[in-house]
Amino acid sequence: MGRSVSIDLRIPGLRSNVYRVLCALLEAGWSYDDDGHISYLPVGDRGDFDWQWADLDRWPDVLAAIKVKEERGELVGVSLIHEETGAGGEFLLDAREELLMICLTINTRDIQTVPRFVDFTWYLERLVPAISRAGFTIECVECCQH
Repeated sequence: MGRSVSIDLRIPGLRSNVYRVLCALLEAGWSYDDDGHISYLPVGDRGDFDWQWADLDRWPDVLAAIKVKEERGELVGVSLIHEETGAGGEFLLDAREELLMICLTINTRDIQTVPRFVDFTWYLERLVPAISRAGFTIECVECCQH
């Protein structure tokens, strides 16, 4: 039986700063290199979650699409992988709700002494400081494993 693992962060001010938060995560060791390609939600995706793939050298084009999505108030989605460990998942930035939702689907990190239980602290230690350094506060954190 599979498991569903997620982290939601409510970030006041995200509304017009999706690009800035995404750049802060990239500067903190997260990468858009998802097994040799970029996975992202295209402009105009209306909740269909029709993930697209692009070659790594197309990052400027994907960034341009992210900026358009931010301007339109669309849900921004991109897969990010932590460079040191290969752990990551789908990062969804909802400007309207000021929410960063992360579905942990790639090489999920478990607590070493308690296998099958996600080490949420590991993720938070790599997310919260990056967002804080970018000048944002986190109002609420919700970690969930099913």
